Amino acid sequence: MEFVRQIVNGNTLEQSLNLPPSFRNIQVEVIVFPVENAQTAVYDTPTKPVTHSAFGRLNAYANPSLIPREETAWEEAAAEKHAIP
Repeated sequence: MEFVRQIVNGNTLEQSLNLPPSFRNIQVEVIVFPVENAQTAVYDTPTKPVTHSAFGRLNAYANPSLIPREETAWEEAAAEKHAIP
């Protein structure tokens, strides 16, 4: 199967691909393969940039009563694990 592999600046692809902001002003590798069957081809082209952030996602699992113990949690866990019986 024939393919094309090329290193280009991420800025040159902004007009044709929806790239994340981290791809701007850096060299990126582009690999192009021919589509064998257009009926079964899957195109991953989101309409807006994907942002990954964990901020606030685990808020539903927060236990406010444990917040004061956060600073010493590692020491407590290590002492419990390595305690001499």
